[in-house]
Amino acid sequence: MDKKLIIIAIIIFTLPLFACGGGSPEAEAPTEAMEDTAVVVEATEVPEPTKPAATYVSSIDQIVGTWIAAADLGNFIAIIEPDGMFRVASSAEDLERGSTDSWGLTFEGEQIVATGYALCLGETGYYLAEINPDGTLKFITISDSCTGRLRKMDRSLPGRLSPYNLIYFPVD
Repeated sequence: MDKKLIIIAIIIFTLPLFACGGGSPEAEAPTEAMEDTAVVVEATEVPEPTKPAATYVSSIDQIVGTWIAAADLGNFIAIIEPDGMFRVASSAEDLERGSTDSWGLTFEGEQIVATGYALCLGETGYYLAEINPDGTLKFITISDSCTGRLRKMDRSLPGRLSPYNLIYFPVD
């Protein structure tokens, strides 16, 4: 009984080779007719889809307004004023009551300098900001030893249970 199964399995596995001419040496050798009708296919590069580029912010006028970003325990709502004042709170009510964290933003080319945060007196942060094609705002930390400011502008601190990367959406 086992020999019959082995023979059937061999037939099943080798049948496609013979059916496609795989066992015939004549099928492998090219003929003159085949050489005359050879087609040359040139390789062309297929462009990779590109993501629209973000615009780097170089002026406070580009980001003045109200923005909201999702963090691990809720939202951050930020107001950026024309004079460069950055105010942020966890709710619109806190912003209205004046219960906010705040600091100043100035520009040196495309680099943002953040200063004047009461929790980090004398510490200066350096950032880039980009506005994405969808209208969102992302701060990118160059360096900032003030962890409180970093957590409200860019991202959570290492070791958080729920890490986040802040993307601010414009509020109409």
